[in-house]
Amino acid sequence: MIRHRDIEQLQRLSQAPGNTLTVYLDVDQAKPANRKRGFETQLKDLLKQLIAQHPGDEELMATAQEVEDIVKRVEPNGKTLVLFRHRRLGFTFRNVLKLSLPPAAFWGRGAVLRPLVEVLDEHERYAVVLVDSQRARLCTVWLGEIEEHKDMIAFVPPRPDSPSSDKLRSQSRMERHHDESVSAHVKTVARELSRLVDELEVDRLVLGGNGELANALARALPKRLQGRLVEILPIPVSASHEEILQRTKEVQERLERVAELEVVRDLLREVRKGGRAVAGLPATLDAVNAKPIWKLVYVGGLSLEGQECSQCHGLFTMAEERCPQCGNTLHAVDKLLDRLSQKVLEGGGTVEVVRGPAAETLRQVGDIAAILRG
Repeated sequence: MIRHRDIEQLQRLSQAPGNTLTVYLDVDQAKPANRKRGFETQLKDLLKQLIAQHPGDEELMATAQEVEDIVKRVEPNGKTLVLFRHRRLGFTFRNVLKLSLPPAAFWGRGAVLRPLVEVLDEHERYAVVLVDSQRARLCTVWLGEIEEHKDMIAFVPPRPDSPSSDKLRSQSRMERHHDESVSAHVKTVARELSRLVDELEVDRLVLGGNGELANALARALPKRLQGRLVEILPIPVSASHEEILQRTKEVQERLERVAELEVVRDLLREVRKGGRAVAGLPATLDAVNAKPIWKLVYVGGLSLEGQECSQCHGLFTMAEERCPQCGNTLHAVDKLLDRLSQKVLEGGGTVEVVRGPAAETLRQVGDIAAILRG
């Protein structure tokens, strides 16, 4: 499981002496080449290419051997192995994701987090609660998979049928007992949900099941959770995991596209009035080189080439001959977007990759932009 605090810890690797080996490895067992641990051959090829780019780097060779030994003990129970190894600190982070990421290996100061951050941005962690008067199911949906944490059964007496005139008093007591039992059931579910949200760092909530009970649960949530509730869906308590996952994905994708479009529209307003945003690669690089920025925004699938200063680590377009900041030599950077994203994250900023209508809107001013700190 990857948590927000894990990303914060990985960002701090850039402040430590020495380099970090970053590996994104395709371990999907649905692919014949990866079976019988064929992905270990893929790893060897990636590391061989990386070592060839850094001839004579003994620390890289030693770290690469350690990573090969670590991967030999990995169970390929997903699609992508994410692994970071900092040899001097004795630090290793590894996680197998259920989603596919392009295989790659990087060696340098700090962990290369852009592929992972993009996935986390696209796939927020959702809690899904399906409730009726007799039952409640608490699930989480994250990174393309669903996990059911609790299936709670409530002992609620049924609401009595309409009585004859001589049984009205008994009817009133039975109805009151039923209503009190339902209310207690809802409050218990709210407490369990609150605990789950804190434990798993849930970003958003979806409720379903009986419409009346789902709305009662929404009202019973603490205020700090009510702000995370995004939708009440007509999903029955008996729904399969596949149905819950699919319906939640639909909500997730719709809300993500809406949020991205809002970010881009705000950005464009700032760019056009000369405010706290810039657009286009040269202006974005200038902004990132000058000071930490609040948010880097770019179109999904973007690939950039550029240069980095070996002295001050400034990032520049291919048009520059020497570093405009210190006059030193520049060297080519094939995956400029990774270095740019890393620099933004190290400065305490965030990264937003946009798709669909938001991407088309951003292209009015360029494929990449930055929102400056206020």
